Amino acid sequence: MCGIAGTIGKASLDVIRAMTDALRHRGPDDEGLFVDAPRGVALGHRRLAIIDLSPGGRQPMSFAGGRYRITYNGEVYNYRDLRTRLEGLGCVFRTRSDTEVILAAYATWGESCLEQLRGMFAFAILDRDRGRVLLARDRLGIKPLLYSRQSGCLLFASELRSLRASGLVPPRLDPEALWTYLSLGSVQPPRTILEGVAALPPGHAMTVDLDGRILRTWRWWDIVSAAAARAAEVRDLSFFEAAERLRTHLDEATRYHLVADVPVGAFLSGGVDSAAMVALMGRQVSEPIRTFTVGFEPRHGHLDESLQAAATARHYGTRHTAVTVTDAEAGAAFEPLLDALDQPSMDGANTWFVSRAAAEQVKVVLTGLGGDELFAGYPHFRRHRCAARIAAFLSPVRGILAPLRLLPDRFRHNLMLPALSADERLATLRCLATDADKRRLVASGFPETARGGSLVSLCADLGRGAPDCLSRLSAAELEGYMVRTLLRDGDAMSMAHGLEARPILLDHRLAEFAFALPAEFKLRRGRAKAIFHAALGDLLPAEILRRPKRGFELPLVRWLGGSLRERAEDAFCSAEAREVFHPAFLRQARERLGRLSPRDFRLWPYFVLIEWMRRHGASLG
Repeated sequence: MCGIAGTIGKASLDVIRAMTDALRHRGPDDEGLFVDAPRGVALGHRRLAIIDLSPGGRQPMSFAGGRYRITYNGEVYNYRDLRTRLEGLGCVFRTRSDTEVILAAYATWGESCLEQLRGMFAFAILDRDRGRVLLARDRLGIKPLLYSRQSGCLLFASELRSLRASGLVPPRLDPEALWTYLSLGSVQPPRTILEGVAALPPGHAMTVDLDGRILRTWRWWDIVSAAAARAAEVRDLSFFEAAERLRTHLDEATRYHLVADVPVGAFLSGGVDSAAMVALMGRQVSEPIRTFTVGFEPRHGHLDESLQAAATARHYGTRHTAVTVTDAEAGAAFEPLLDALDQPSMDGANTWFVSRAAAEQVKVVLTGLGGDELFAGYPHFRRHRCAARIAAFLSPVRGILAPLRLLPDRFRHNLMLPALSADERLATLRCLATDADKRRLVASGFPETARGGSLVSLCADLGRGAPDCLSRLSAAELEGYMVRTLLRDGDAMSMAHGLEARPILLDHRLAEFAFALPAEFKLRRGRAKAIFHAALGDLLPAEILRRPKRGFELPLVRWLGGSLRERAEDAFCSAEAREVFHPAFLRQARERLGRLSPRDFRLWPYFVLIEWMRRHGASLG
């Protein structure tokens, strides 16, 4: 796990050093720079040593007499298997690193090497003889890769701050991305919060010539197509046969995710997914697992899962660390937390606090991300399936449903859903403000071109081609909320502390199998994640399996009205706030700070946005 940066088309030692220095937190163990001025390529790397801790693992790494050179962030868990195959084909290795295996795989198989890699990664490979650079990102978007064309060259990096450090990327907000942020509390890739900066989407690759021109961009993997190719594997399985097969995939994914030359810990909440992860790890390690969780002051007890996490830790005999975040500490930590975000977001604070604690003991943690998305764990999976069935039943007399569209927004998640199209239903997910809401919310000077952007059209391509309602919702969650919020913020907040986070359930072989399973195996007799629970029944005690589904939440609204109130009042009075928001909304926001309710949750992402703009000098101008 590391930080990468580079320029293609122009090469400056000062620029690449500044870009790489901005990523120091991602790789505190080592730094590497490569500048080829005649070819106009510069590569930078910050190293967090996880596999092959020797100097041999240093990057940017060369191969085949210098023809190839790579800067790489991530882990390829099957690198030992690939190394054995490549050695059989005549490849000779100088190191024990997975980095060199990627180079050898590219030298042997070209761009199709991507299909051989099992893990999380973002990298750039310079092919000197062909005069081009390959940029690639892992299948599910676990590791980030941003790029921008500026001043006749292409810049790329792990984080926005690195691109900004080049001095070539202005802090100008992208109005269309900002319009999306007001609805979703984060920006959907490929856009980023800054104009002219894009995120290479998950499962995509790009080739660039040495003048910095993009030659080709393509999608080399998507979960709908990949799962369809494995349909025969699950077609004739009974529920219990599928559960047994799923267990095999879970065990295998866990074994791969434990590959490291440093100790590996785990994030532990009070839920089933992280408990399952710890149980699976316990079968494959001999030492007690180090687990970490976050709790809050007693007055936030309804949000505190630390007691349930402690009970899980006792059951599995882990070395458990619980961190209690007080309201005062939340206020004091807001500045470094904001800095770690890299882009504004409604999420990430919980990961920042637990990562800070974990980084004092380990370099790697496993996480339970992905279980709800893959196995229909969220309550809205039931609601949307029910709405789709009602809509299909009433389709001959669809006009009956039309009046439901006139209901107030607070009813849209239930009564109104059957009246909506599939795309419109997706647009209701995690929606802070509808398009109509935002037109009343924004300042009069907010660009008119951005106001026409539709949340429905943004969601239209998510999960396209999925075989049924539940599968499409699953794919939409993986391509939407998972990528733009959970994975992006999880990466930024863990790497802020030099900590590598590995989501076991997003192992692509496991994810493909899970996605291919019939919908009735996931929502079975009204029970969410039924197949997941059945696969792990012998590892999870009934007490854990019976715990009700709870989203991991922080007392953000109470912090806004408490330890952060003075700062929030100042933010909602600022010039940056007036550039984005209508005066009436800002006045209302300031008034609400003294009597906040849970329904005021959207004030948090809007507050973060304003503070991020102030910190980075960003504007719409």
